Amino acid sequence: MVRRDKRIIDEEPPIATIEGWEDGQPFKRDIHKLDRWALQSADTLTIHIGSYDIVLVQDPHSNYLGGYVWLSSIVFCSYLERLSAKNDRHNWINLNHSKRWVELGSGVGLIGIMLHKLGIEDVTITDIEELIPTMERNVEANDIGVRSIKGRFKNEAEDKFIVVDPLLWGDSEHIESVLSGGEIDYIVACDCIYSEASAIDLVNTMDRLSTINTTIICISEVRNQAAQDMFISEAKARFQLELLPAIQWQKKVQHQVDFDETVNLYRLCKRKKRSKSAKE
Repeated sequence: MVRRDKRIIDEEPPIATIEGWEDGQPFKRDIHKLDRWALQSADTLTIHIGSYDIVLVQDPHSNYLGGYVWLSSIVFCSYLERLSAKNDRHNWINLNHSKRWVELGSGVGLIGIMLHKLGIEDVTITDIEELIPTMERNVEANDIGVRSIKGRFKNEAEDKFIVVDPLLWGDSEHIESVLSGGEIDYIVACDCIYSEASAIDLVNTMDRLSTINTTIICISEVRNQAAQDMFISEAKARFQLELLPAIQWQKKVQHQVDFDETVNLYRLCKRKKRSKSAKE
């Protein structure tokens, strides 16, 4: 039975094609299931999601958590691809091309690039200054132009682009720069809850970037329960927060990206202020 299952898995389309070095020799191989070690140890990856291929370069030895791909971002991209394929306008995530999306803690830029490939025309990906070159390189590797909010072009001939800008959570100058790009319809943060202190800064930044019309999507693999609890506590003080039942959304993820770990998907939005007449 085990051999049969393995054969079936090997015959399915790969989740990713990875390249790198192993024992001093270059390698290139297909990955058919989520494997954290294999994916994070590669120098170059091509992520295969539905009919889309996304090329990423990364540093397996990066000093920064965002320097390499995280598995929950692949899970979420698969979820987005399925929503797009069904084209259901009644889904809580509206993939209307004109919506403005801002990603926090983009790392290597996978989710932002996926959104662009799904047709979203206004995508901004952000992270700390040190990761900006990686994000720009990955956007360009997928034949997409790069622009900053302040108008600097890296690919002047491109009319389709992703905005890449630095955003240190809590930094007022960075937050104001992102806000200058226009009202935000969706904020997405994937695997950004890793410590109690970072959870507070993350919620503060979400609060300052959002309006009552903004939907905030937070996907997080549960590694540190105290950090999750801090995020929930801080978020509930400022937002309406809903933890979507796993059965509600994970059934829409391609079975090749089954994930053994616990992944929480949160939906947040600001509470609408009650009018004086309503109070009376």
